[in-house]
Amino acid sequence: MNTTDKNVHVTKEYIDTAGHKSGMFIESTDFNNPVLLFVHGGPGFPQYANVKQEGLAWANHFTVCYWEQRGTGMSYNASTQGEITLERIVADGLVIVNHLKRKFNQDKIYLCGHSWGSLVASIMASRRPEQFKAYIGIGQLGRHYESNRDTYDFLLETAIERTDEKAEKHIRSVKFNKEYYKSQEYRKLLGRYLNKYGGGTKREGYSSWQGVKDIIACKQYSWNDRLNILKGMFASYNALGETLANADAAEMAPSFDVPVYIVHGVYDYQTSYKEAKRFYERIEAPSKQMYTFEHSAHSPFVEEQERFMEVLVEVLN
Repeated sequence: MNTTDKNVHVTKEYIDTAGHKSGMFIESTDFNNPVLLFVHGGPGFPQYANVKQEGLAWANHFTVCYWEQRGTGMSYNASTQGEITLERIVADGLVIVNHLKRKFNQDKIYLCGHSWGSLVASIMASRRPEQFKAYIGIGQLGRHYESNRDTYDFLLETAIERTDEKAEKHIRSVKFNKEYYKSQEYRKLLGRYLNKYGGGTKREGYSSWQGVKDIIACKQYSWNDRLNILKGMFASYNALGETLANADAAEMAPSFDVPVYIVHGVYDYQTSYKEAKRFYERIEAPSKQMYTFEHSAHSPFVEEQERFMEVLVEVLN
């Protein structure tokens, strides 16, 4: 499928990744631009619809590939996807990279990961630096357990500051421990307070319902794609929750032979700023830069778009 929207050319396509069909959108104002692969978060939450809704104009500078990971959206097929693992998603990602390099006749591409996608992309860039011009981590994952401990502390401190006694009592009633990722009560806390307190998807809040509305409004999706995103969100978290909970990105991707750029919102408590900074300080790279976004939570690339575009131009130059 090809469509054009305000000079942005969009293609929707599928390729084979080890016997399973993986889907992606590719957008650009000029397909001769440098290629950037965007690795979405979740696990299992494609962000094409959200980025389109927010109007991020990076397709003016890059040919952007929004790949949907095995087990969600356009890449959901319960009969062929097999067990969903981090290693399998990394392997799929490298197949996508080779496809993009061939398709656009480029030796190397830019790699950008957001949230869970920053873990996947960090591993890809660390292992196969010859494929990439640079790695850009947005809402960079560090150690997920420690990050969630920061989140819990943030929720409690905010409830106390706001004299929200009902919330404080609720938060104190949920004990945070190593099994946090299995706890329905902890997930309820996140759902109820994280966006409300400005530490979630966006500083000014972004509800799960808004995410669903963005997906429904995205005309490039079929109804089957939309349904598969919802299925994939649950299936992916069930498959990858424990891997994510125990992850330390700085151990899994300790060194990079490409420039590294970390873009992080100071109010981010989905992947805490403190943990992103630790990741940045621990990794080795020929050059690295961390950009602190002072008015953002977990989505600085859409919350402070003008500044993010300035960073991208800097990366290009």
